[in-house]
Amino acid sequence: MTASRLGGPSFRPSFGVGETMMVDTLGRRMKLGVLVPSTNTSVQPEYDAMRPPGVTNHVRGFRIPNAPTRTDAEFAQQLENMRATMVDAMDEVLTLDPSHIILATAAESAGGVEGAKILRERLEAKSGGGSA
Repeated sequence: MTASRLGGPSFRPSFGVGETMMVDTLGRRMKLGVLVPSTNTSVQPEYDAMRPPGVTNHVRGFRIPNAPTRTDAEFAQQLENMRATMVDAMDEVLTLDPSHIILATAAESAGGVEGAKILRERLEAKSGGGSA
């Protein structure tokens, strides 16, 4: 560990003789991976507005159709669309080695208490770690 020119610690894991990973000077305190439905236009600007110095947000959208949700059936279909793609969206955000991953969706997208347990297990298995 060395001190970055911005005052915070910089971690330089070694990958071999003379090789180090690039230091993230803007996200020296924390890198947040934020997963959102691809149709969501609010989360990224809201998270950016709340972001303290030394923290970076890395927002990735998981693809869902921009379909109407006027009826219960349409809403249920959109939830199924989200569940089908949200876990796979983690692949991209995991490459930046985030400190935390936030799934920025409505609670209903998990499918109730039982659905939330299944989703949590799937996300933990995909990330290879625990959750808070």
